[in-house]
Amino acid sequence: MTDVPRAYERYLVPAFFVPCAELLVRLATPVAGERAVDLACGTGVVARRLADRGLSVTGVDVSDAMVAFAAAAEPRVDWRVAAAGALPLGAGTAELVCCQQGLQFFPDPAGALRDVHRVLVPGGRLALAVWRGIEHHPAWATFVDAVDRWAGPEVGAVMRRPLSGPDRDGLRRLLTDAEFTGVRIRIATVLPRFPSAREFLRQEAAGSPLGALLDPAQVEGLGAELERDLAPYADDDGVVLPMQTWLVTAHR
Repeated sequence: MTDVPRAYERYLVPAFFVPCAELLVRLATPVAGERAVDLACGTGVVARRLADRGLSVTGVDVSDAMVAFAAAAEPRVDWRVAAAGALPLGAGTAELVCCQQGLQFFPDPAGALRDVHRVLVPGGRLALAVWRGIEHHPAWATFVDAVDRWAGPEVGAVMRRPLSGPDRDGLRRLLTDAEFTGVRIRIATVLPRFPSAREFLRQEAAGSPLGALLDPAQVEGLGAELERDLAPYADDDGVVLPMQTWLVTAHR
């Protein structure tokens, strides 16, 4: 196992994914005793919250390293390594499926949603969180533009991908095409905070693919540039990167 899952859990989960998970789980209205799936579970932030509420949870992710880390930390969940669109579950075996910030990474999001529909019982629920486009994230766009300059557009594209998912109309179309009903789409904001712009870069590099794509000189130069360019997002406690997410609920 690499150190990336550990750094992801230590740094990025508290900043980005705990606040988003709390919003998502609240909208999902979990009920003790239900069977739930955390799709694209990563290190298991949503799965753990569902287990805390008394659900029987299966966590699924394509990354064996993430799943291994999650399994070592949380024995209450049934952890599985599998790709979206090929869930290792029978038809009609879950009342709830949650997916936090995973849809935009799926090679075939339409196929993944059809498979979620298959797994859900009639009347079952889907809850999704998907970051809005980068045009709604000026601080993140500033960060990615600096990555472009220091490491090239190919590396910048890696950091744009989390914010490259469908817009509201695209989400609704994907869900209705997969035969979901009662689709509701909302906007929410989370406020990841870091001690400084340099520390944000260090933590992002440690917990994401970025670290393997930068050399030490690039990290130093990029960090100095971010201290200047992210100054409008700094206060006396550090730097804040406001993030907007779609929160989507639908029924089978």
